[in-house]
Order: sequence, then structure tokens, then C-alpha cells
Amino acid sequence: MFSTLSVSQTGLSTSKYAIDNVSNNQANRNTPGYKKRVADLSEIRLNGVHITGQGVNFGGISRVTSQYMYDKFMQESTKANYLDKSSNMLGGIEKIFAETNSSGFSVDLNRYFQSVESLRTNPSSEVNRSYMKTQGAVIVESLQNLYSSIEKQAQIEKVELKTDVNKVNQILKEIADVNVKIEKYDPSVNDLLDKRDLLELELSKFVDVDINRDAGFYEIKIGGVVAVSNNIFHKEIEIEDRLTPQIDKFNHIRQNADGSSTVFDSLKYNSDFTPKALYDVDDTITYKLNNEFSVSVKIGESITGNWDGDPNTPDTTMTVDNDNLTRAFMVKINSDPNMSKLVTAHNGEYTLDASGNKIPMYPNSDNYLKIESNLPGVDNEFTGRFSIERKTGTDVDGRETIYKNDKESKIGQTDTVLTILDQDLNLKSGSMRAQVENLSTSNPNNKFQKYLDQLDQFAQTLADVNSSYIRVGENDYVYGRDASEAHNTAPFPPNGGDIVNMNLFSGSSVKTLKFDKNAVNDLNQQNLDYLATLQWKDNLSFKGGAQNPNDVNSTSFVEFYRNLKVGVSTDKEEANYGFEVQDAIANNLGTAYNEVVKVNSDDEMIDLMKFQAAFSANAQVISAVDEMIQTLLGMKR
Repeated sequence: MFSTLSVSQTGLSTSKYAIDNVSNNQANRNTPGYKKRVADLSEIRLNGVHITGQGVNFGGISRVTSQYMYDKFMQESTKANYLDKSSNMLGGIEKIFAETNSSGFSVDLNRYFQSVESLRTNPSSEVNRSYMKTQGAVIVESLQNLYSSIEKQAQIEKVELKTDVNKVNQILKEIADVNVKIEKYDPSVNDLLDKRDLLELELSKFVDVDINRDAGFYEIKIGGVVAVSNNIFHKEIEIEDRLTPQIDKFNHIRQNADGSSTVFDSLKYNSDFTPKALYDVDDTITYKLNNEFSVSVKIGESITGNWDGDPNTPDTTMTVDNDNLTRAFMVKINSDPNMSKLVTAHNGEYTLDASGNKIPMYPNSDNYLKIESNLPGVDNEFTGRFSIERKTGTDVDGRETIYKNDKESKIGQTDTVLTILDQDLNLKSGSMRAQVENLSTSNPNNKFQKYLDQLDQFAQTLADVNSSYIRVGENDYVYGRDASEAHNTAPFPPNGGDIVNMNLFSGSSVKTLKFDKNAVNDLNQQNLDYLATLQWKDNLSFKGGAQNPNDVNSTSFVEFYRNLKVGVSTDKEEANYGFEVQDAIANNLGTAYNEVVKVNSDDEMIDLMKFQAAFSANAQVISAVDEMIQTLLGMKR
């Protein structure tokens, strides 16, 4: 009888705890991050031995969760946040390219072509000439406004990235603090575990996380780098800007059979490593920078300057010949007031002395021309190439253009990198991945740089074909300065070969693009006839080199810009579609997970009735036993 009383008392007590838990679940139903609690009930064992009839044991309150579902939901949500951020950023770019029937770059470009045609049909009209001057300046301004707007959008993302990094660092600190409390108050930590889960989920919006929750151990990795270990927050995520200077190398590299390599100066050797014909006194070799500044060298001229390239030695005077031609260009480029602000020329490779000065490895002989940007980063990119015009007296015998070695040269880059303890974070998803990859010019997924590059290509071709041409027939031309300087079809005079310089536009990028209004005054009828063909020419190359009519990707100015705009919209729609698909996946997982862990009022009501019934039943048993005891005591009296 007394054992029955004891069993019922355990049932009464556990029912009370279970009812309290139901009440707590209902009260926290809408609490963010709260997961359903359940009472841990088990049959009482006697000295560890299972003996029926000992009552029920209350083992505490546990959280209902599924770690696998939670981690999967978090992972897919992180992917969705990456695509959402990408879509939002592209939406901002799409607005930049938005146009109306009366405004936008397409309208400005069409008006410029109309101004050319108007002046061509009436070259004596000062009104038409003034209109062309205005519209030429307008398209430069319009193009530069587009470019700067994209750059501003990138700067906005840079500021937002700094804000997001601060948020992530704060979340990591809070997780470490929660882990301290979990360690201190274990095992009564359900609320702390809920809070940590909520922080983890918030963290996963920004970055992909890899969480290890093995027994007695907790670790968060971000982008493969440890950020938190148990209750230790290692170090804040930091933003690092890495700037790489552009380097142009004018050489050819031959790989020898023994595994060694031989360097050939491209001013003196062809790409097949055969020597070029020696230069004569009538030949002109010119280096042009950014399609704006140039220096020329002729055999036999005397040049004073730093011929050995060592800043610690005095200047000397030497006469240019075929043996010192490369060094002659080094001297001229470094002495030119415009070029020397932008670049520095070197005679091949160099070493650094104790003061950090660059000392040539081969100071007394030509190696090859190496030209470096004076400042690192993509903002300081430049375009440089050599043109060679061989003559016999005044007659042109041949032309050639020499470009940098694309494999040996280095592209100017501006990269934004996230680090922890000098370790780079290799983010796979999350909103911050979208920001980082669109702020790093070396990243192939950088859409901002893609559009900026395309605008630069447009500007470069615009400047090139409006600069010079060669007339090779009644209505047949070699388009552009770059192609003209490489045009090598004899006989040069009289059926072609005379380069006609108009110099309407100059520059090799949007930022360096200029329009010379004064050059409009010098345009004759032939010039205007040539310029009028540019509006309709549909086989223009936009690759930064000489015009190539056989280029499979050639197109017109109007079509190139239209394709750029369409490309922006396409990228935006692809990112938006990707987000919608991924968001649906994440939401489905979230719904399934919440069905497991969230409080369901119907289920709680069922549990309440169940435990109320158990409480009443146990109370009745206790009452019956009490009556029995009272009866027995009464019989004894």
C-alpha cells in the first residue's frame, strides 16, 4: 500500500512538471529561436535494476531539434543570401543603364553620329560644326558618367561590406560569450542553446559556416578558417585591400630542350625568335602610352639620360644604334614629363639595393623593355604599344605594331580580401561573398569589373577609329590608328599607306578618353566621308588591339553598347531566377525543420489533457490509498 502511494506521488510530481512545460511552450510559442521543450520521463529503476512498479522518473526538460535538418537549412539559406545579394547589386547596375527615348548614352551616341552626317552633307556650316563639337564632348561626358556611377555602386558595396564585417565579428563574440555560459551552467542551458542557434543562423546570412559540435567541443570555421573554438573568439575578420601594379614586358620567351629558357627582345626579334631587319636612320620607332602620349627614337640621334638605369649613377650621352635601342627607349620614357608621371621603364629585370632602389641586372646591354605602373591597382592600368615605320627617304617601306607579351606581363589588379589571423577566407556563399567577388578585379565573377571593362573597350575603339585611318580605295579604309600603324600592304604611295591623322578622340580607357573640339575645325570632306562610315560599320573589333575585320565577335558601336545593356539585364535576371529557386529550397527545408522544432498549439493541448488526466488519476489513487490507510487505522482503534 505504501509503495502504491510512493508510485502515485512520482506520477503526480512528474505530471505537474510536464504541465508546467506545456505552459512554458505555449508562453514562448512566438519567442524568436525558441524550440519546443519536452519532459524527459522514464520508469524508475531500483539500484540500476529494472523492477516494475517503482514509479516514474522526471529527468528534466529537453529541446526538440534535428541538427542535420538545422545545418542543411542553414547551408541552403546561405546560398540563397548570396544570390539575393547578387541580384540586388545587379539591380543597382541595371538602373544605371536605364534609358528613355530622349535620354541615355544610346541617344547621345546617335546624336553624335547625326552631327557627323550633318557636317558631312554641309561642311561649310558653322552651326553643324559647332553641333558636332558639342555632341563629341557629350558622349565623352556621358560615357564617363556611366563609368563613375558603376564605381560609386562598388564603393557603396565596400562601405556595406565594412558594416557587415562588423556585424559578423559581433555575432562571433556573442557566440563565444554564450559558450562561456553554456560551459558554466551545463546542463540547464536550453535557452542558451536556442540563443546560439539563432546567432548561428544570423551569421550564416553573411558567410558560409562549418560548425563542429562534437561532445565537449565547439568550433566555427568561416571560409575554411577557424573563427571560434569553444568559448574562444580568435580574432576579428579584417578587410584587406591588395593592389597589384601593371607590368608590360616586351619580349618573347623560348623554352629550350634542356628545360632552360631564352629571353628575346621583341623590339629586335619576331615572335618566332628570328631577328628583325636592322633599323636604319630613316626608320621611326614610337612608343605610345594610353593612345595619348608618345616618344620616338631614330638611329643616329643623341640622347642624354640615365642609360644604365641605376638611379645612383650620373646621366650620360649616347648615340642611338641597333645595340642600345631598348635602353634608348628606357631613357626617353623616363625623361618624358607626361609618361614618367604614369609609368617607369626598365631594361629587363632588376634587383633592389639596401635603399630599395631598382638596380638593373644587365645595365650595359639591351635586355628587353619592362614598363611598370608607378602606382598599383586597376585605377592605374595603362595601354602601351610600339609602332615601327620603315622608310627609304620619304617613301614608306613597311609598318609593324609590337604588343606586350601577354603571358609574361602582369595585369593591374585591385582585390578586396577577408582575413582572420592573416589567413584568407575562401567564402563559398553568403551575402559577403557576393560583395567580395564584385570588389576584386581578379575574381572572374566580378560583374562590376566586367561592365567597366566593356565600357573601356568601347572607349578605346572609339578613340582608335576616330584618331587615324588609311584610305586604300574610293570608299575603302583601314580603320584606326593601331591598324594603320601596322598596315603593311605595298606599294605604300600612291595607293594607300599615307596615315591620315584626325585625332578627334584620344585615350585608351573611359577615364583617359578626351575629345578635341579644335580637331573638328581641321576636318575636310575626305575625313568626314570616313567618319560617316563609322555609324554603319558592323565589323569593328573591341578587343584593345588593331582593327580586325575577320574577328568573329566584331560588331558596331550601337550593337556593342546594346549587347552590354542586354548583358546587364540578363545577368540580373539569372541571379534573380537563381535566388527564387534557391530561396524555395531553403524555405521548404525551413518549413520541414520548423514542423519538428516549433511549438504546435494543438499538440500542446493534447499533451495538456494527457498530463491533466495523469495528474487526476494519480491524485485519485493517492486519495484511495489514504482512505484505505484511514480505514485500517480506524479498525485498529
